[in-house]
Amino acid sequence: MNRFDNLVGKVHVVYDGRTEDYTFEDLFPQDRFANIGIAAGTIPSSTTLTADQVKMALAQHLDVGIGEFADHFVETNPNGNITVRPNSGFGA
Repeated sequence: MNRFDNLVGKVHVVYDGRTEDYTFEDLFPQDRFANIGIAAGTIPSSTTLTADQVKMALAQHLDVGIGEFADHFVETNPNGNITVRPNSGFGA
């Protein structure tokens, strides 16, 4: 069992006209914790991460500026997954 088994199954991202699914470990490797604002020794979960931390992790993973996600909404789903999508005109 890996250390993320009981945390997030995936991070579903709608960005630049594409949809992608990433594993939690893809976006939150321990060597990036300090850059994202996660304390060393912490095992983050979908319920403890802020929207900004998720956006920072995505920007780093995709090698784009954080501003690329300024208009994106970060939603924590009841099953532990995270969805990141552009804000819609009809609601958050």
